[in-house]
Amino acid sequence: MAGQEDTLDSKQVLANQNAHTYHCICSQIMLATTTPLSKFSRRSGSAMDKAHIVPLLTSSSTSGDNDEQSEMNRQSPVSEFPQWAVLVGAVLDPKAIIVRREDGFEKRYLQRCERCRLVIGYHLDLSQYDGAKGSGRRDGVVYILPGSVMSTEDMSEGKDMAPHITFSGVTGAEKV
Repeated sequence: MAGQEDTLDSKQVLANQNAHTYHCICSQIMLATTTPLSKFSRRSGSAMDKAHIVPLLTSSSTSGDNDEQSEMNRQSPVSEFPQWAVLVGAVLDPKAIIVRREDGFEKRYLQRCERCRLVIGYHLDLSQYDGAKGSGRRDGVVYILPGSVMSTEDMSEGKDMAPHITFSGVTGAEKV
C-alpha cells in the first residue's frame, strides 16, 4: 500500500478543517465547504451570471486521478489540505436546460433546494468546455448563483435576505 499515506481521504479533510456551511433562503442546508464561498472564483464577463465556481468533492478528488481537481487544489487558499465542497440538500433536475447568452448557448443541469425547489446553482455540460469529449453533466464543478444561499452565521443572526432576492416575471401583487 505504498503511497497511501500521501493521499488524503475526505474524513481526514473533515477532521482537520473548519467547514463553512450555507443554506437556501428557506433554511435548508445546501453546501458545506472548506473555503468561504466569497473566496471562490466567479464567472465573469458581461454575459455571465457571476456565479461562484465551486469544486466538488468527488470520489476522484482524493485519489489524485482528476487533473482538474488537482489543479484547483494547488490554487487553493487552504495550504495543507485540498479545497472542497459538498452539496448537501440539493436535488439535480433530471433534464438539462438550454440558456441563451449573448455569445451563444449554454447547456445547464440545475441544482435545486430539495425543500422549496429554488434553483441554487447548476452544472455545465461537458460540451461547454474546450477539449472535452462527449456530453453529459460535468460533476466536478458546481456554479452557485449569487444570492441563492446564505451562510449559517447570517441565518442564525436573522439576516434579512429579501434585498438579495430578485423576483423575475412576478408582479408586486403576486410576491409572497
